[in-house]
Amino acid sequence: MLQKKNLHHLFMIGWLTLILPAFFSCSKTDTANPTGSNVRVQVLNLSPDLFPIEFWINNGSNYIRLNSSYRYAATPSYFYLTYNNPLPQIRSTRVADTRRILYRDSSEYKANTRHTIFFMGLYADSTYKFLKLTDDTEPVAPIGKGGKIRFVNGSPRSTPFDIWANGTVAIKNVAFGTASDYQILPPGSYSFKAYPTGSTTSSLTTLQNVTIQDGRLYTLYSSGMVGRVDSAAFGLNLLAIDPSVVK
Repeated sequence: MLQKKNLHHLFMIGWLTLILPAFFSCSKTDTANPTGSNVRVQVLNLSPDLFPIEFWINNGSNYIRLNSSYRYAATPSYFYLTYNNPLPQIRSTRVADTRRILYRDSSEYKANTRHTIFFMGLYADSTYKFLKLTDDTEPVAPIGKGGKIRFVNGSPRSTPFDIWANGTVAIKNVAFGTASDYQILPPGSYSFKAYPTGSTTSSLTTLQNVTIQDGRLYTLYSSGMVGRVDSAAFGLNLLAIDPSVVK
C-alpha cells in the first residue's frame, strides 16, 4: 500500500511539473503590456474652424478612441501608445460619414520616442495639413551651450515666416504646414517676433519673456490667422521638453 501511495505521489509531481510552467507561461502572455516600448504622443489641433478632433488607434482587432477630444489651440500633453502597430487616425467630430477620418498614419513608432502631431488648416476650404514631428527625442545641446528650438508654421492662409530672437533672425522662411530644423540658442530670456519672410518693417506678433534653458528642446509654433482679432487671432506659442522628465 505504501509503495502504491509513493507511486501516486510521483505521478502527481511529474504531472504538475509539466502543466504548471505552461499555465504560468499562458498567464504571463495574456496579462503583459503589449509593448513596454515607452512611445509617447501629443496632438495639437490648430484648425480654428473645425470642431474638436479625436485620436484613434488600432488595438489589433478594431479601432478605439484614446483620451478626450482635442479642441482648437488647447494645451497638449503626452500620452502613451500601448500597442506595437497602432495605425493612428485623427477623426473629426464635425461630420459623421467617411470624411470623418482626416488623417491616417501607417508609419512606424519606434521604442523610446516622443512624437508631436499637428493638425492645421481650415474646414472652410479643405486646406488641411498634417505634420508629425518624430524628433522630440532629438539630442540636446551640450551643457552650457543652451537649448534647441524649432518653429512650426501652423497658420492657415499665411506666407512663410521668419522668426527673430532678441532682435536677431534665428529661423528663416518657414512655410505653412512645415517645421524648421532645430537651432541652438544660448541660455537666457528671449523675445520672439514673427515677420513675413524677408520683411522687418513690423512684426506680426511677439512672444515675450521666454526662458531658454540648458538641456531642453523647444517647439515654437504659430496658430490663428494674420489679421484676425477674435479667438482665431494670430499668435506664437511654445512647447518645452525636459528630456530628464519625459523619458
